[in-house]
Amino acid sequence: MANTIGLCMDLVMPRTEVFCKEVFAKLFFMSDDVIMKSPQWIDAHCHLASDKFLNSLPEVIKRSQLVGVTGWIQGGIDPIDWARQQLLKIQYGPRFLTSFGLHPWWVGTASQDMIDSALSTLETLLPEAAALGELGLDFGKIHDLNRGEQINAFKRQLQLGKRGSKPLVLHIVKAHSEALEILKHFAPFPAGGMIHSFTGSYEIAEEYFKLGFFVSLGGAVTQGGYFALKKAIPLLSLSQIVVETDSPDQVPKVEGIDPKGINEPQFLVAIAKAIAQIKGVTAEAVLSQSTENLERLFGI
Repeated sequence: MANTIGLCMDLVMPRTEVFCKEVFAKLFFMSDDVIMKSPQWIDAHCHLASDKFLNSLPEVIKRSQLVGVTGWIQGGIDPIDWARQQLLKIQYGPRFLTSFGLHPWWVGTASQDMIDSALSTLETLLPEAAALGELGLDFGKIHDLNRGEQINAFKRQLQLGKRGSKPLVLHIVKAHSEALEILKHFAPFPAGGMIHSFTGSYEIAEEYFKLGFFVSLGGAVTQGGYFALKKAIPLLSLSQIVVETDSPDQVPKVEGIDPKGINEPQFLVAIAKAIAQIKGVTAEAVLSQSTENLERLFGI
C-alpha cells in the first residue's frame, strides 16, 4: 500500500497532500466521536475526495453515519483523485471503497501523453481498488469533447478491467447505443458493474441487465422531467438497482435540502424515499436491497 500511494503521489499535484493533511487533522481530532449505528446502508456512488469536502469531510461523514449511511463507494476521476482516495481509505477502512478510472470529462480535455501516462499508472494501482471507474462516454451537450479520445480510453480501460476482474463503474451520458456496442464487443464481464446516475428508459436498462450490470439511481429521481426514468422505475426490480448520491454533485430537489448547497451521502435516504414513492414500497426496502446488491457486487 505505501509503495503504491507513493507512486501515485509522485505523479500528482502537491495540493493532494495539502488536502489530505487538512482532512486527516480533523478526522483524528474527532475520531472518538464517530457514531456508528444500525442499519448500515451504502452510498453506491460519491466523491468524498472532492475539493468541495476539503473543510467539511469529518462532519459530512458523521452526518452520513447518523442516518445509517455507513459505506461509500467512490467514483474515480484522474490520478490526483486516486491518490486522495488511497489516503482517505487508510482512515475509513473497508467501508470506504475506492474506484480508480479515467472519467470521460477528464479524458475529453487531456492530451494523449497525459492519457497514456494515467493509463499506465492505473494498470499499476488497479489491483488495490475495489472497482474500475468511473469510465465511459459522455456525449452530452456540455461535455461532448474529443469523442475519439473518449472511445479509445473507454476501450483501453475495459481491457484493463477484464484482466483485473474488477467491477465496472460506468458513466454513460447521451451515448447508450455507442457504449452498449462497445460493451457487447468486450463482454462477458464476470465481475459485473453498475451504470452510475442512470436516467434512461427501461428498454435501455434491460440491455445493461443482459450484460450483468445494475443501474444506479440518484438525484434525478427527485427532479422535474426525466420522464423515461420515472416511467422505468415501476418496472425495475429492486434486485436490479442500487442507489447513489453522486455527492457533492446532483443535489436532490427535496424540501429541507438547499438546492444551491452541496450534496452529501446523508441525502441517500431522501433519494430512496423518492424511489420508494414511485414504486409503492418503503424507503427502507429500497435501501436494504440496494445495500445487499452492492455487498454482493463488491464482495463486502
